[in-house]
Amino acid sequence: MYEIAPLLDDPIHNLKTVRDVFRWAITEMENADISYGHGSPDSWEEASFLICRGLKLPFEHFETFLDSALTHNELTRLVHLIDRRVHEKVPTAYLLREAWLTEHRFYIDERALIPRSFIAELLEEDLAPWIEDPWSIGSVLDLCTGSGCLAILAQGTFPDAKVTGSDLSPDALEVAKINRRDYGMEESLELVQGDLFENLQGRTFDLIISNPPYVTDASMETLPSEYRHEPSMALGAGVDGMDVVRRMLPEASAHLNEGGMIVVEVGDEAEAVEATFPGLELTWLTTSGGDDQVFLVTKEALDAYFA
Repeated sequence: MYEIAPLLDDPIHNLKTVRDVFRWAITEMENADISYGHGSPDSWEEASFLICRGLKLPFEHFETFLDSALTHNELTRLVHLIDRRVHEKVPTAYLLREAWLTEHRFYIDERALIPRSFIAELLEEDLAPWIEDPWSIGSVLDLCTGSGCLAILAQGTFPDAKVTGSDLSPDALEVAKINRRDYGMEESLELVQGDLFENLQGRTFDLIISNPPYVTDASMETLPSEYRHEPSMALGAGVDGMDVVRRMLPEASAHLNEGGMIVVEVGDEAEAVEATFPGLELTWLTTSGGDDQVFLVTKEALDAYFA
């Protein structure tokens, strides 16, 4: 247990309630060079998430506890978490070992990328209208599965599907195994270690989804400190951000069933995708991040392009 006395100056020493710590945390975050790219849009939501879940309180009743007095141990824990968030720039998800994606909770630590993907939104909508009947999907592959979050969401979206998650990193797959266990999918969700399709020879799927590395070398050099706590191999993808996607798409067709499709998230690299595959028939999907973050391409289009 951390001792609180060495950490506290006079203002902190006067913190008594959840509301006091909430106000102080926002001030500390506003005075620091904080990046909010891992789930919270601003200091208000970042502080409320850190404090609420740091105390294991339910989101929907957080305000009920604002005037509750904190125990010495609770205050010590929160001050330590806020101190690390502000001064060490450790993302809140790593501090709490917890991340949320479309109202689903996932375990996370520094072995895997913090869950965040616009594909999750599309899965919540059953990938309609491109997939008319979720029950018709018999197999799904999540390439670069990381923590396994998208694979788990896909299993919920397509009840009859056999879902496979594949990743190059054995460490990330250990995190995925924890989430698989937490969701009771140890018998249904397959996890495979390998470089893209390396250990999936001869296997085909109705749907492939992927949130691969796509950050350019130049962007990697200027990433905020928070991102440097994440595995660099899950982010960086060469000069144009296309190192992984450039290998993925030509191989994808051989791993899709007739009528199948692949859905890929590429962040701000839409121009790079179209420059890498000029003339390929891509469908850019609408998400909360815009119409240029995620594309869909069918097996038919891939066959025609790479013939």
